[in-house]
Amino acid sequence: MKDRRTFTLGWGMALGFSLFAGACSLAIGLYVANARQHVGANYTALVADVVRAQQHPLLLRTTLDAMQEHPDHLHTDRFDSLVWRIPQHIEGVSHGLAQSQLNPDDYAPALEALSRASDLLPEMEALMEDGTLTEDERAALDELGYQIENELAWAYSELNDLIHVAAGEQRQVMERLGWAIGLLVLLALAVVGGLMLALLRLSHQRELVSRLSLIDELTGLSNRRHLLENAERLYQQSLRNERPLSLALLDLDHFKHLNDTWGHPAGDRVLEVFAQTLKEQTRQADVVARIGGEEFCILMPDTMAKGALELAERIRHQVAALSETALGVPTRITVSLGLATGEGSQADFDHLYSRADRALYLAKANGRNRTEMSTA
Repeated sequence: MKDRRTFTLGWGMALGFSLFAGACSLAIGLYVANARQHVGANYTALVADVVRAQQHPLLLRTTLDAMQEHPDHLHTDRFDSLVWRIPQHIEGVSHGLAQSQLNPDDYAPALEALSRASDLLPEMEALMEDGTLTEDERAALDELGYQIENELAWAYSELNDLIHVAAGEQRQVMERLGWAIGLLVLLALAVVGGLMLALLRLSHQRELVSRLSLIDELTGLSNRRHLLENAERLYQQSLRNERPLSLALLDLDHFKHLNDTWGHPAGDRVLEVFAQTLKEQTRQADVVARIGGEEFCILMPDTMAKGALELAERIRHQVAALSETALGVPTRITVSLGLATGEGSQADFDHLYSRADRALYLAKANGRNRTEMSTA
């Protein structure tokens, strides 16, 4: 039963650890995916604004050249559109930079260049107000166009490089952070796994200690404590089923003489062989216990007096037949037994034990190596 509880606890901990590990892996995956998406979205939008704005110097130069050759309304309208769009894009890029995590000192020169270009646009508009240009105005317009183009081209080129470098650095930071979080989670899993393993071992050790507290260390049989626990259980079972409960007390004959003659190690060997004989002759339902020294007890549920006597005699004959080789000492042993059977209130342990003890005393008084049955 206890081994089953340990097995169940082990499987429960393994399942809990697997679920915890799966949840951690899922959390890391979601974090990394969302972090990359967030970083990528921030810089993708900013790069898109810069890339679109990089077309303005080329469009401005193309428009001015076309106006020089064909000063018609079509080119004038295109020029007016550019003069309106360029400041709008500059404002959008400036806003995007302010919302980013870039160091303002890094992009300040580029913004200053964009500001200078934006300030020159009204001068170009002023030259175009009359619709017709003198040679000097054409030259001035052309000069302003080159200044604006240079400022825009340099500024957007610098911003493009700056954003790509920053995006790359942030991706590296996110990857390192992801690795760090992964390592921390692995460490947490190791700690949790270690704690679960420790708890499992502790539970196993506790059950082992509990089992040892109920088992006689030398013979492997139940001890007095375990016997008493089972006696109450079997007594209640006897009351419910209205079936008899039998008890046998066994005492090895002249065991003190054996110990004094051959030593305690030899005596321990004899006790072990005797206990094994009891295990072989009794049923699984029977409770076999060593209650002290060379004294043993067998509780036999659902057993009439006749059945208890048959078992006792079988044990007595098997013990007497043990060879010197089996015992490990050049001697033979015998056992005396006292039996008691009761039903109902007469099947409680104290009552049965008292009767069996009197029967055992009678067996020893009548010459040992015999079984006596209590009749009352």
